[in-house]
Amino acid sequence: MADKKKIEINAAIYPSVMSIYLGKKEDATKDGFKIQQDFEPEIALNLPRDAYLIYLQSAANEKNTKEMELLEKYAYGVKFTDAEYYDLISLIMTPTTRNWTSANLNGDILAPFGLCMETTENGKRRVNIIEDAKETLRAEAWEGIILDILRESAMTVISLFEFANFFERKNANAMNKEELKIYLGAWKFSSDEAEQKLSNALRVAYMYTLVGYYCGDRKSQYSSFERYFEDEYYKRVSLIFGIWTSLEDKTQIEYVPLYDSFHNLRGMSKTDLIDILRAVLDNPDIDLDDKMMLKNQLIVSAGVFHTNISASDAPLEQSLIKPAVNFVMLRDKAKNTLEAAKTLEKSGLYVDCANRCYYAMMDALKSLLEFKGLLAQWKENELKETETHKSLEHAMNDLVSNGVLSADDVTDFTFVLNERMKCDYSLYVFKQADALDCISRTEAFLNKVELLTV
Repeated sequence: MADKKKIEINAAIYPSVMSIYLGKKEDATKDGFKIQQDFEPEIALNLPRDAYLIYLQSAANEKNTKEMELLEKYAYGVKFTDAEYYDLISLIMTPTTRNWTSANLNGDILAPFGLCMETTENGKRRVNIIEDAKETLRAEAWEGIILDILRESAMTVISLFEFANFFERKNANAMNKEELKIYLGAWKFSSDEAEQKLSNALRVAYMYTLVGYYCGDRKSQYSSFERYFEDEYYKRVSLIFGIWTSLEDKTQIEYVPLYDSFHNLRGMSKTDLIDILRAVLDNPDIDLDDKMMLKNQLIVSAGVFHTNISASDAPLEQSLIKPAVNFVMLRDKAKNTLEAAKTLEKSGLYVDCANRCYYAMMDALKSLLEFKGLLAQWKENELKETETHKSLEHAMNDLVSNGVLSADDVTDFTFVLNERMKCDYSLYVFKQADALDCISRTEAFLNKVELLTV
């Protein structure tokens, strides 16, 4: 009979947070005093590490061919195909609670780790898996393997961002080191809350990246899984970095799934989402390309959601997605259009400058109306409101009546509008001084809107 193939993996890929020793203590008596003797424990466990190893051994015993083929390739360092990466990820895509605990522990120290003690036919004790915990142990065991496979790629991406420059330790970490530590595993590793929360956020982003590949999101755009993972994880880490650098209280860091389904945003308030988006897009420490990447993603995701919207999704779009995404995009567009007007003025293109000033003011007005919940909903199958120039003028007058805007704001808006109309539709002498006047009025209007929407 042929020997079984031996598969060995590095057990250190799994955490060890507790050691348990089980065995009979043999006591001796000397001069009337009991003395505890040294003894070899019957069973020694490092948990949760050994729970995962026991699961993998059980999978081998049960001849789970698919898992054993993948485990063998991992153990021998064989490169995985894209299909095999998909198979690996499928092993962790299970709706089970991570870090499993039994509903009725009854003081059993092994049960929280999905294990139980049983006695064999020859009277020896051994540790086995609780049947109800098997799916969870499988998911967690393979999570550890996938993380080990992708660890270098993940940490390379994370190292592109200077998280440590925006971190001040308050409590020692598990390794008693002062530099920022990052751990993508599921188990707690640090007593510093901000350090732990950052790792949690990066881990969530990592898991969302895997889920995206499993669900087919954008993977057809990439030549391989490795390229997909590097690019898609980069996007999510960039977002976390933007939020991290903008937070005064770093313990509030968390991953917001803006690169994933907007359905994951349920439960978030419009104000909170706006604050996050504004903090990232206004952050001077974020690369312009990364900001553009996020804005493009917001547009694409909002378009997909809007085009395929159902009756049950409509409240989410109307209460969160449309008001938050539309507000930040209109606000950003207004600022960029004003910058374009300034560039045209410096280039001597004064007539075109008037046009850009007006549209900067109009987009700023729309952002204010959106912030106040007064802007019309998007058209069917189009990310565009049903507003007209005339309806926006009426809305601005209503804001004046309600004390939000002043009569001077309307004067500035009307002045720039009239200058734009003359420049665009008639022969009109429009000089540099006129362009600078329009820019000044536009800048004042945008600053007013900014103060009203903070």
